[in-house]
Amino acid sequence: MSSRLPIEHSKSNRRWVARVATSLVAIMLAMVGGGVARAQMVLPGAVAPAPAGTSETPKPTRAKSKAPPDERHAAPLQVIPATALAGKTLSLNGGKSQITFEARDKTLSVPHLTLTGELISNPRETCQIETPSTAIPVTMPGRQDGIERVQITFPACPITFDVLDGAALVNKSQAVCVFKDANCQVNPVGLWGPQAGDLGPDRVKEIEHLRARAEAAVRENFKALAKSTKDRTAIMGFAREQAQFSSTREETCRDYVGEGRHGFCATTMTEARASVLRAKLGDSLEVKAERKRKRSGHAAKP
Repeated sequence: MSSRLPIEHSKSNRRWVARVATSLVAIMLAMVGGGVARAQMVLPGAVAPAPAGTSETPKPTRAKSKAPPDERHAAPLQVIPATALAGKTLSLNGGKSQITFEARDKTLSVPHLTLTGELISNPRETCQIETPSTAIPVTMPGRQDGIERVQITFPACPITFDVLDGAALVNKSQAVCVFKDANCQVNPVGLWGPQAGDLGPDRVKEIEHLRARAEAAVRENFKALAKSTKDRTAIMGFAREQAQFSSTREETCRDYVGEGRHGFCATTMTEARASVLRAKLGDSLEVKAERKRKRSGHAAKP
């Protein structure tokens, strides 16, 4: 004769049943979503058996990030050193103007510079300026928003470059170079990088991968920057800068030879933007920390 055990319908029993039901639902979902994968419920305090043929040594747990909470979701700052330009020949927008950097006695110099521009008397005609045979010295004015800068001290045309990955950017603040004796003027603004013919299929695939990673870094750093302050005015300023960057990137890269095929210009500028945002995040967090120190100092005073 069968017998039934009495069941007490107390609150604790109902909570226990609910927990078990939740576990079973989770297991069923795992079995459905994983196809042939098997799910197993482990009771509190129990150790799951290792699969046959495998070691029972537990896997090491990933160490928690020691970075401050505001920085954990941000991509790391990657600064390209000025010395990375050594040995490179870069072309303005992948075109005719070219500059070559080399390292001499641990310092940069420019042994060759060709500038292609337009005649002052007839802008429809092109002209070309060749630098003297002596190397042009390079100075390093310092870092700006996480980007290293170099300047060539060419008297007729001093140019400041932002050092990027395999490229150098001359921004809109650069003045047009005028060579009156040669009846020639040159606008050096734009991205100086490799020519389209130097970017083969394998390099193009690599650039595509780098572009996706750079876009993700920009998103992560922008979100972290926006969360680093409660100042609405500052946040709106960050948003305007980000929108302006998209416009500037489009304006700069549309003149780069073969950009539609290789995407080098947009990728390089996006990588640089991620570094700028990361540098701004560091500055914002420093301001935040300084305010906190000041508040703590005032609170400590009797």
